[in-house]
Amino acid sequence: MTLAESAPMGIAVPAAGFYTITLRGSLDRVVGARLLRLVDARLQMAAYGHAVTRHVLLDVGGLDAVDPGGEAALRHAAHACDRRGITLDLVGAAAVGPHLGIGARQALARYRSFPDVPTAVAALTD
Repeated sequence: MTLAESAPMGIAVPAAGFYTITLRGSLDRVVGARLLRLVDARLQMAAYGHAVTRHVLLDVGGLDAVDPGGEAALRHAAHACDRRGITLDLVGAAAVGPHLGIGARQALARYRSFPDVPTAVAALTD
């Protein structure tokens, strides 16, 4: 099994101003680094006016584990977004929470969460 098979990631733009990153599998140090590259690239595109972005949504509904390296990546991504005035919210954390360990649940509970992407878009649309 390759890293891509064990933890696929996807990106989407569900509505103007929104950027969604879908995570599956284990959010560890390696996948966290990939996540940070995606977030940083989007923030740079927004800063240069190439991609209007007001909200970053992380779809965590497919996660089965979050280790300390992944938790650190989430904190860094949230901080980077906050510095640019962009919100970072989770999607699907409540549904996946019961299947995760206590540490992972606590890590995800630090962030605002929505049940699905359409609900997040509706709630966050100006």
